[in-house]
Amino acid sequence: MNNVNNHSIQNTLKDKYFLPLFILLLSDFLVFSLSLIAAYGIRFYTIIYEWFPPPSPPYIPDFLSYVNLSFFIGIVGVLVYERLGLYERRVGLARQAHISSQILGILVSYIFLMALLFNYRGFSFSRLTVGLAIPVVCGAIVVQRSALHWIQIHLIRSGVLFSKTVLVGPLKRCLQANEKLQQYYGSKYQLIGIIGVGEARGEAHPLLPHLGQAQDIPQLVKEYGINNIIISMIPNKPHEILDVMKICRESGADYRVTPDLFDLLSRRISLQEVESLPTILFDETPLCGFGQIAKRSMDVLISGVTLIVTSPLMLLIAALIRLDSRGPVFYVQQRVGSDGNKFDIYKFRSMIDNAENETGPKWATTNDPRTTRIGRFLRRYNLDELPQFLNVLRGDMSLVGPRPERPYFVDKFKEEIPYYMRRHMVKSGITGWAQVNGWRGDTSVIERTQHDLYYVENWSLILDVKILWKTLTSFKNAY
Repeated sequence: MNNVNNHSIQNTLKDKYFLPLFILLLSDFLVFSLSLIAAYGIRFYTIIYEWFPPPSPPYIPDFLSYVNLSFFIGIVGVLVYERLGLYERRVGLARQAHISSQILGILVSYIFLMALLFNYRGFSFSRLTVGLAIPVVCGAIVVQRSALHWIQIHLIRSGVLFSKTVLVGPLKRCLQANEKLQQYYGSKYQLIGIIGVGEARGEAHPLLPHLGQAQDIPQLVKEYGINNIIISMIPNKPHEILDVMKICRESGADYRVTPDLFDLLSRRISLQEVESLPTILFDETPLCGFGQIAKRSMDVLISGVTLIVTSPLMLLIAALIRLDSRGPVFYVQQRVGSDGNKFDIYKFRSMIDNAENETGPKWATTNDPRTTRIGRFLRRYNLDELPQFLNVLRGDMSLVGPRPERPYFVDKFKEEIPYYMRRHMVKSGITGWAQVNGWRGDTSVIERTQHDLYYVENWSLILDVKILWKTLTSFKNAY
């Protein structure tokens, strides 16, 4: 019992930075309150007032009454968020919860508000105003998430908000992990040093001082106020990793293991009972069941509409290709899709005819001499990919997924890159997570594969929509 109490006290003390919690509480209160005031303005000071006039005689209700109501819904919203646990699982200002949890909190808050108001006879609040506030606050939380992200970056840069972190492992691997952590704007996981293991004990670095050994972790957690431990050890000695994990568990600090240490395990793990036998299921991808139906429906709808809308543009492109160089308008090439199945992919021809007769299979590069004039423009803005919407309608491809490669490259990479074939667990896509992050063309195949595997293991419709949006606005390494 004492151990449980001590653990609870440690969890409370770990959240010693009150600033991020205060910022979240204040921002949620303002989102709920200001959204109701905005709904009041929309209801009574826009054309909606003319479309849905109040009961005769027309009047605009007292603004102060709605200000008071906005304070009330702000408090209710914060309390509902707290009961849903939206302030518990977070790192700094980053909630470890899906946006759908916030939307659920909004609906619960307004159901409570409407149930209370519509039984209250002291003042008649506009039902339409309250109804308008719901979509307004849903839109506001999107803006809020972006604003909180910007605030967190600013606080990290200022050294105000961070989580004290140590790395456990050989110096070289710790430096590689630190480089990844600090890659974007500086990480919320600010490293205060490393803990050496095995042959790495005692190694140091000017920026990452050596703090001690694995058995010292509980003492170091207390001494330095460490919040997070990242284990980045060589995977060929799993028993050592498990020993370190046991020590970390006893220290009370959060600990993580870099994914490549358990190469045989997927990142998605769930518990299932098989005939009364508890088992751990390693799900390779969440894209199954209803997810597959939803993704396919989105593919058919968007690709069908796109082909209809862009048909005049496609006719113009076809004419320009014929005028620009000799050869066919379309380029048909065999690619490898889901489950290793081969299919013919369609593209607008952007290179000279028979471009690989002399060079053999080769990726396009910057200022590639094989690219035609109109082809350079098409590739720059991804317009050469338009015919692939036919592949999507046929079911060969999806809108979003790992880009399909030619059999020559697949046979080559599956021997050189671990778990390369995991990319083929889902349908190939016109665009993908790797492409919108700049890993396309003659760039690192390893980085591209890592991004593809991240997509396979973390698929969601929200991620697909995000990738489609970034495809329209990102043209990095498009040549």
